Amino acid sequence: MNSVLMAKKFLKDSIYVMETNIDDMSPVVYETVFEKLYKAGALEVFLVPVQMKKVRPGILLTALVPKNKLKKTAEVVFRETTSFGIRYHEAKRLKLIRKKSMDGKIRMNEGYIGRELVRVSPEYSDCRKAASRRNMPLKNII
Repeated sequence: MNSVLMAKKFLKDSIYVMETNIDDMSPVVYETVFEKLYKAGALEVFLVPVQMKKVRPGILLTALVPKNKLKKTAEVVFRETTSFGIRYHEAKRLKLIRKKSMDGKIRMNEGYIGRELVRVSPEYSDCRKAASRRNMPLKNII
C-alpha cells in the first residue's frame, strides 16, 4: 500500500446525497431504477418508507453519487420514476483505508485505520460462486 496513504488515519472525500419522495409508482419499477442508477455511477442506492402529505405511504429514494455523476443519475431518476423534483446536497465522508487480499479463491476487503486492520469482509460474488461450486449454503461460506 502507498506509504502516503498509510500515514493517514482515514481517507476523506465528498459525494452528493440525491433524494426524492415517491408515492405514486409501482414497487416493481424500483429494480430497474436501481440497475440504471448503478450503471450511471451511483455508489449506493436505497429506499426508506416515509409518510407523505394526506397521510399517504411513500418511498424516499436516496442515491449516493460522485460529484461528476450527479446530472447523469438525476436524469435516470427523472426518466425512470414518477418524480418531478430531486433534492441534493454535498456530504463529506471519512472512509477506512481499503486494501484487497486473497484467502484461497475468495477476495477479501480489508479496512484500516492508519496501519491497524479493523475490518475484514469477504467479497460477496466470490462467496456466492464458492457456495455454488461446493453446493453449500452461502451463509456457511461467508
